[in-house]
Amino acid sequence: MIPSPFWFEGKLTPEDYQKLGKLSLRWSHIDHLIANCLKKLLRLTDDEARLVVFPLSTDIRLARMRDLQELNPLPTQAAKQAFDELDRVMKGLQAVRNNVIHAVLMYADGTDAPIFELRSRSRGYTKAQVFETEELTNYAAHAALVLRHELGDKEPAGAPGPLPARPQIPVFLKKLILGHD
Repeated sequence: MIPSPFWFEGKLTPEDYQKLGKLSLRWSHIDHLIANCLKKLLRLTDDEARLVVFPLSTDIRLARMRDLQELNPLPTQAAKQAFDELDRVMKGLQAVRNNVIHAVLMYADGTDAPIFELRSRSRGYTKAQVFETEELTNYAAHAALVLRHELGDKEPAGAPGPLPARPQIPVFLKKLILGHD
């Protein structure tokens, strides 16, 4: 096997890679759930949604859902609460997700600790900051599942439980997430 030439691989532990993989999959599933919610609101078939909804970015999907609510309110208070929470926390989670998925690992100034640097946004997050989003990521997943259920899309594993209390917003994300406590 040809060895990897990248310096950062030795800076991350197997546990780090595992946690990054879990977060990445969770973020992808949340994105998918948001797309399914928009599909349901637009009353599209799977084939129509593949053309119209799934190519959209998550922030555009959420914007379209906000716009649609001006025409037709969500069917239940639980759906409205789940959407409001999901819409709020995704602003921060998307920034972190995009940094991790599209970043290069760089050394933090004056240290040998890697940061996830997204050059196009001049934004970087430390490994600790990325991992600090796990609770908020899980919360967003619950909100997306509740919203999908309230819109009438059935969860194969059964109805989701009630939306848990919003976890504390990590300090580094507070400026991105409006309405934080």
